[in-house]
Amino acid sequence: MVPDELVLDPQLKYWVLLPISVVMVVVGLLRSNVTLLLKSDPKLEEFKKNREKQFLKRATSFKNGSSVLTRDEFLVRQEYFITQLKSSEFFANKNVSSDAPANPLTDPGSADALMEMAKGNMMNYIPQTLIMAWVNYFFAGFVIMKLPFPITDSFKSMLQQGIVTPDLNVRYVSSISWYFVNLMGLKPVYSLIMNDSSAADELVNSQQQNQQLPNLGAPGAPKVDKIFEKEAADIQILSHESIYDGIIDRVLAADL
Repeated sequence: MVPDELVLDPQLKYWVLLPISVVMVVVGLLRSNVTLLLKSDPKLEEFKKNREKQFLKRATSFKNGSSVLTRDEFLVRQEYFITQLKSSEFFANKNVSSDAPANPLTDPGSADALMEMAKGNMMNYIPQTLIMAWVNYFFAGFVIMKLPFPITDSFKSMLQQGIVTPDLNVRYVSSISWYFVNLMGLKPVYSLIMNDSSAADELVNSQQQNQQLPNLGAPGAPKVDKIFEKEAADIQILSHESIYDGIIDRVLAADL
């Protein structure tokens, strides 16, 4: 039987716990800097795609927030958006066709996008694989700490990986489990060191947050011209009621 209380060597925190934590923080910061160095400069195709998305975002914002405009301002903007949405002025690819299926091989930015994706996957996979191999090789089977607070047995599989002790108190943490805890919980440390919460989010998540817009140009996504036509139709039938209508009478009535 495994006793409920284990006597842990105080040197474990200096020779196992702290080295794993420090190595993961340093490698994470190095990975962030190397990723920035490997990142390619924005190209014309990327600028056109961002311009396309930003114009669609402007059209959506106008459709959802036109009540803050006067009647004349609304009519001017409505005519402008309908005209531009029905044209190909803001298309990233002027030769877009709604009938032919999208072919990513004909997109000049596809190769660059695939290369950027490969770089990101490489910078995420290689460092974490090396750190995990290092922890498994030098610190396999170590019980390195005991949590100072009680937790339920459901955390046992997460905190005691690499050690086969079904009767051991769940508060004890193995070395490989400490690696995974650091992997998921270093965001506050990165935010403190980098003094940038957004950079820390990007480093931890390794992906930017998706915008609430259609992924234009992606395989299976709606065609750009169809999306623009739909927005133009929605704006064309948009009814307008300004919050400034009758504002003088409402203010005077409120004063009374």
